Amino acid sequence: MKTQILMLRILIIAIVFCTACSKNDDGDGNSKSIEQLFVGTWKLLKYVDVCSTGIEDIEILSTCEQIGRLTVNENGTWSETYFYEYLTNVCEDDGKSNGTWKIVNNKLFVIESGFAETEITFFEIEGNILRLGQYEEDPYYTCDGDNLPSHYYREYIRI
Repeated sequence: MKTQILMLRILIIAIVFCTACSKNDDGDGNSKSIEQLFVGTWKLLKYVDVCSTGIEDIEILSTCEQIGRLTVNENGTWSETYFYEYLTNVCEDDGKSNGTWKIVNNKLFVIESGFAETEITFFEIEGNILRLGQYEEDPYYTCDGDNLPSHYYREYIRI
């Protein structure tokens, strides 16, 4: 009987714990929408190519390159700054881009100023990690020999 009561208590604790947890919980018990999770300031960490064989080619960015920021605003606009360390070992501003964004049916669409709307076909947010990229269809782009990569993405962390 004691074992059954102990098991019942463990089950109740597990149910309460799992119910209290939420992937999109903001700490107040309120779930956030994908749009709310996307809004913020993000630091670019690395570029990743994922080959069709499952092999990943990962490029960790330098401290200089990680100075750049992606800022996603609640009003549907975004901007990104880029930095690069050239041969002179000097970290320099490498440009900016900006535009608008929208999420429709959990799919991200962006318009960079001066360009047409583009669907970001690889879009993931896990906690404070954002991954933005594309599924590759270019036959001239190879990864792991002649295997086409299944996708590539840029990985950011929320700051």
